[in-house]
Amino acid sequence: MLFKFIERGHFDNFFETGCLRLGTIYDFKDIIGHGVSRGDTSEGEHHLIRGIDETVTISKDKHEPIISEIFKMEGQGSLTFKDLSIVVPRRCEDAFIFCTSYLFNEGLFRDWFRENNLDTCYVINDVRSFIYEISQVISSSAFFHSNSNIIYTEERIDYQSKYADVNPAFTKLKSEYCWQFENRTVWGVRGPCGSLSPWVIYVPKAIKYCKPLAYLNNGKISYGSV
Repeated sequence: MLFKFIERGHFDNFFETGCLRLGTIYDFKDIIGHGVSRGDTSEGEHHLIRGIDETVTISKDKHEPIISEIFKMEGQGSLTFKDLSIVVPRRCEDAFIFCTSYLFNEGLFRDWFRENNLDTCYVINDVRSFIYEISQVISSSAFFHSNSNIIYTEERIDYQSKYADVNPAFTKLKSEYCWQFENRTVWGVRGPCGSLSPWVIYVPKAIKYCKPLAYLNNGKISYGSV
């Protein structure tokens, strides 16, 4: 079960026609267009860090995680490191995304209304079927990649952390975004293409897997169909 916080006009369009908007990872880097709650200049990327306290030596035949990404050794020489930290980026390719929340409560609903004027919410009762119907509509251009809750991390992730290998499409900064309890579905692009743009699609078969949940009007939350 997932929850979609959304503006009333888009809410009505979905339940009348199946109209949905797929965003893109890179498009959400635009904090001017999306605001600082929806937008994220670091979308689709994070950084790994390795702190080096003890002496570490690398050579052409001796590689070390993170360090050897920065320093490429050739010949017979070696390099020795101590008392420093090395940071490397991890970035994902652009892709289409549909963002929801894996939690609903009235406090979160009011937070989204305050941040982005989102005044309605619907529940996706059958997530797998909902995603399947979207994937069928866009199958000639994109393929289902994965669905996951967002992992909220520190600004730099230790290279030995269990989160070090998480796809950057599914990480966001804990201090800024953990209040959102985001779930994300990602579709990759078939074949080479130029830069991606958000995509408005119509998936009427997805409607039956969803139900109107809540509305916020004049500070009051009501439930059911309105």
